[in-house]
Amino acid sequence: MNVPSRRASTSPIRRTSRPFQAAALVALAVTVVVGCGGGGGGGGNNGPVAAPSFTSLEIPGPLGSNSWNTVNNLSPPPEVLPTNGRAVRLNFDAPGGSVFNVSLRDPASGVVTTLSQNTGGNPAPESGFFSIVNEDVSTTPAKFLMYVRAPELLSDPVNFDIQVVHQSLRTDMTDSSPMVVPLRRRKVFVVNVTVQGDGHVTSTPSGIQCGTSPAGHALTDCSFDFGSAMSVSLAPGSNNLNTTKFKAWAGNCAPNTQVCVLSLTGTSLAATAMFETTGGAVSASLCPTAPTVVGWRWIDVPDCATNDIAGHPTATHPALCDSTGYYCCESVTGSNSPRCGGADKHEFIADCERDGPRGRLIQPGGCYEVDSFP
Repeated sequence: MNVPSRRASTSPIRRTSRPFQAAALVALAVTVVVGCGGGGGGGGNNGPVAAPSFTSLEIPGPLGSNSWNTVNNLSPPPEVLPTNGRAVRLNFDAPGGSVFNVSLRDPASGVVTTLSQNTGGNPAPESGFFSIVNEDVSTTPAKFLMYVRAPELLSDPVNFDIQVVHQSLRTDMTDSSPMVVPLRRRKVFVVNVTVQGDGHVTSTPSGIQCGTSPAGHALTDCSFDFGSAMSVSLAPGSNNLNTTKFKAWAGNCAPNTQVCVLSLTGTSLAATAMFETTGGAVSASLCPTAPTVVGWRWIDVPDCATNDIAGHPTATHPALCDSTGYYCCESVTGSNSPRCGGADKHEFIADCERDGPRGRLIQPGGCYEVDSFP
């Protein structure tokens, strides 16, 4: 049987008269949409989905200020921990509709703490979590603002990496590589001073005036942030050498020193100055009353060879005075100072080293300091 040949038509397809073709197109469109979704896209089949891309880090401002300070650079790792509320905010780009896994990693031990997502509940104060504050899908990729709070219990709460992973919801694609935000310990240059007994401590550079003044006023500047790495000297002073003397330092100060010198490297340091009663008058009572020097206040009897006592075995401690109030140290052959009674003594070895940088030897009289106390 002869079948007539069919000539190809050049007229346009009328989709309204071919319902099966319209259905096929709809099915194809659905297939395309489903094939590109489910994980936010990116990466291609059998690969990872697109990783979040860091934009900026936000650090909470002073407590109660409701402000956030922005950090744009992660190299070197920002030194911002601890933060108020143990929290930070992350700005980053990722495909719209993405789902995330968030964890905190200890860079030293490798221990990873996974955070749960809070979607509107009231988490316990000690818990850690993350939440999506905002997702702007008006751009491609979308822009996310994420709130991250560390739990109270971490192996190292001031050194950790935040890891944000875009989670794949597809069977033919894997999770993204993590976006890593390293956070490190904030450097602090604070010195905290405690005074035990009747005395005071002053610092060089200025900032610390702690204890009680000779007039009995409380000196309350006992903690100070020096702001940068430097060397700070702490000098103790008795308020009445007839009844009290400096005994020792405790804390971060070196033992057996009169003046405590601290090197600030980024960790807060503490020092305790301890004073003890003498149980009686010191040798100053045997010397003439120290003269008044305008702008200066008498603080101590000089000593001898403070930095080389072993090299001066005949030195007296404290120094001896003559009848006019000059202080004299050990005998030296050929030195017969009339001020020291001609007893083969000389006054210029006497020193105020034990009174630190503030002590100055003024003859006659002894050790003085600038009169700056109220």
